[in-house]
Amino acid sequence: MLRASFRALQSAAKPTGSTKLWGGRFQKDVDPRVFAWTDSIPVDRHMAVEDMWGSIAHNIMLGQQKIVPAKDSAKIVQTLLNLQNEYVAGKWQLGTKQDDVHMDVESHVIERLGIDVGGRMHTCRSRNDQVVLGSKLMTRRNINVLREKLTKAVDAFLIRSKDHLDDVMVSYTHVQHAQPISVAYWLSHYAAILLRDLERLKRAYDITDENPLGSGAIAGNSLPINRELTTKLMGFQKIHEHGLDATSARDFMLDTCHAVTALQTTWSRLAEELILWSSYEFRSVTLDDGFAMGSSMKPQKKNPGPLELLRGRSGRIHGLHMAALTMMKGLPSGYNRDFHEDKEILVEIMALITGATDIVPPLIETTKLNLPRLAELPDFSFATATQLANFLVSEHNVPFRAAHHIVGSLVGELSRAGKDFRERDYCMAHMKKNNIKCTMAELNAVLDPKLVMQQYNSLGGTGPKAVAAMLEKFNAQLAQQKQVLKQDQDRLKKAYDTSRKIAENIGSVQTAEDIKALVQKHL
Repeated sequence: MLRASFRALQSAAKPTGSTKLWGGRFQKDVDPRVFAWTDSIPVDRHMAVEDMWGSIAHNIMLGQQKIVPAKDSAKIVQTLLNLQNEYVAGKWQLGTKQDDVHMDVESHVIERLGIDVGGRMHTCRSRNDQVVLGSKLMTRRNINVLREKLTKAVDAFLIRSKDHLDDVMVSYTHVQHAQPISVAYWLSHYAAILLRDLERLKRAYDITDENPLGSGAIAGNSLPINRELTTKLMGFQKIHEHGLDATSARDFMLDTCHAVTALQTTWSRLAEELILWSSYEFRSVTLDDGFAMGSSMKPQKKNPGPLELLRGRSGRIHGLHMAALTMMKGLPSGYNRDFHEDKEILVEIMALITGATDIVPPLIETTKLNLPRLAELPDFSFATATQLANFLVSEHNVPFRAAHHIVGSLVGELSRAGKDFRERDYCMAHMKKNNIKCTMAELNAVLDPKLVMQQYNSLGGTGPKAVAAMLEKFNAQLAQQKQVLKQDQDRLKKAYDTSRKIAENIGSVQTAEDIKALVQKHL
């Protein structure tokens, strides 16, 4: 009866009824307006290869477990492999008759093998676990692409840092001059941030890298599936065990969006600094022509257009993160169609952040640091005031609050007179007025920005020794991140290649034991 119904459906003999693979209980198709509005095929193209990988693994398992006859399982797996190869080669595209990639691929298998064989490929599986599987496989791949690009950005900051340990510049708090620091200190602080971003992405990857397949619609299966096998065939680190949790959990999406949003916030802050510092008022850096744009009207302009987009696209990424949180906040347990939106969010947010991260290494490599300008700015702005106060505390036993007042009053007098610390005689007179007995040599040592910067060698400080020690640590941390990333990449590649190798050699199997032997040989 069931087979006859599907044959009738395939031949379009029925004058009424649904044309969907799930349409047995429906008397008509989805309204075309509803179907066009709910169609997920455009976004599903980003995960089609992964969807077929998941189906290959699932059907190898069905054959080994004797849930589907071994010969039928072999035909399904071979057909899926052919479809995957043809899709990668551009010989076919996802169609528009079914709801999504999952149903479209299944319809292709049924078309090629008939309902008696192809109709078995979805056994022990629901779109509820299939949808989240596809999203996880796609997200896993995209996170690794992003991690690799981010390691190159960290490298760019670390490589540039090592040449500027003794070059001085001014730091900012409240966008006001603060203390003298080294150029390497400023560059390397971005490396420190990005290393944490790599850790966040790794944590998001690990949360994502749990196999939901086998959860079924919500409650698992009554047939003897083997979730350990599909986990190995798809290279997952572990099984997402609880079926109700696995089909309805999207915290992997939230963690991924959070990691991406944190990274994009860093890019926005970097862009903001370089935009300001490349202005005439700052003149601290000069952007390479490849990272600037001209004006259609003003011939003299060199606008930081790419950096403004690096900053401006934060709004879209932050919005996508909020969309993910909002999508989840009111959902009851169990599967809900709302979850299809995770693909839209993940595809767009990963495309935006990957593109942004790709341009950062060449930006850092090509931006000119105007070292003379950077070095002169601390002289104009009392940036060594803290060191002068420290000098009074350490060498003249002045309580810090009193030292703060002495130096602050000096700064106030000089500022109101339009002068700065370069007026050494005035500074010396102020010291004497406050009963501080020091030599001009001592005063010069605590007011010279470069000399001051070089003394701050406490752990985490800006002095050359402290920064060199941090660079060594950061390079070691980056090497560890690269090693872990390679392990993750290698595990996925091996699993993907193994699944395909089994699929290529499965045509000769006769029994479930043959499939098991084939799996053991290649896995």
